[in-house]
Amino acid sequence: MLENLMTVKEVAALLRVSPQTLYKMLEQGTIPAVKIGSQWRFDRDQIRDWIKARAGAATPLPNGVASNGAASNGAASNSGTGTGH
Repeated sequence: MLENLMTVKEVAALLRVSPQTLYKMLEQGTIPAVKIGSQWRFDRDQIRDWIKARAGAATPLPNGVASNGAASNGAASNSGTGTGH
């Protein structure tokens, strides 16, 4: 089971976001994780499921990251600061 745990750095790289963005997501409780001592760890299978669950969801991943980890193609309008829809 321990070999299935990922670090903040590994998950940030997988999602193609900065560690700071990932920490914000942790503060908001929007991504599954467990805190071990002072460090966050992520179960690889839970992260995969979390990504898949958002593949068809209306809420995009942070910074326009597509569910496959690629940058979004900009098809959606990105004017303004976001409305939380």
